[in-house]
Amino acid sequence: MEKDNSSIERVHRGMSSSLLWLTLLFFFIMMGMIVSLQISLASLIGILSIGMMVGLITIYFGFNNRRPWAYKFAMAHWLFLILICILIGIQNLLVGVSGDILALVMSGMLIFISVGMIKRFSTFSNPIFIAWYLGKTNKIIATSNLDENEMMGACPNCLSLLAVKPLELHHEDKCPNCNMKLVSDETYHKFANEEE
Repeated sequence: MEKDNSSIERVHRGMSSSLLWLTLLFFFIMMGMIVSLQISLASLIGILSIGMMVGLITIYFGFNNRRPWAYKFAMAHWLFLILICILIGIQNLLVGVSGDILALVMSGMLIFISVGMIKRFSTFSNPIFIAWYLGKTNKIIATSNLDENEMMGACPNCLSLLAVKPLELHHEDKCPNCNMKLVSDETYHKFANEEE
């Protein structure tokens, strides 16, 4: 059960850090846009942006510290960041098509981030994750339908929560959510060398 909890904690840490750095990225992009506006509009939008930033950072701290009130807000915050990344990604793509390589690179990065966030959004509706977040992990893991030798684990690529049999994992086993390998090449070679 401790291993199950540590996997969920790792997923939560990853989601919390994504919320933080994407919120900061959003803030710096907003500040860059505000600087290019007229002075009268810039000050008003700047004040609104700072107020919004305070709200988003409050949600981040609430979610990071597993406050029950922050859960639904963190979901909304996550969706908001996906939308922002997609919109700015499309805007950069349109600018990049006219020959701006930096805008094309930025567009690719933002679209890649958006796809990853969309895949990880399902974690918010995972009953085991919700139970852990609300402090009811032991009950739900104890009553979950895990087979013998199964435990909760997280995909190393997309951090989706999965029921896995660690002793039966093969190098070619793939995550049902992101279709990436559940066992990294590094881990596989490390344990293959130890067995020899």
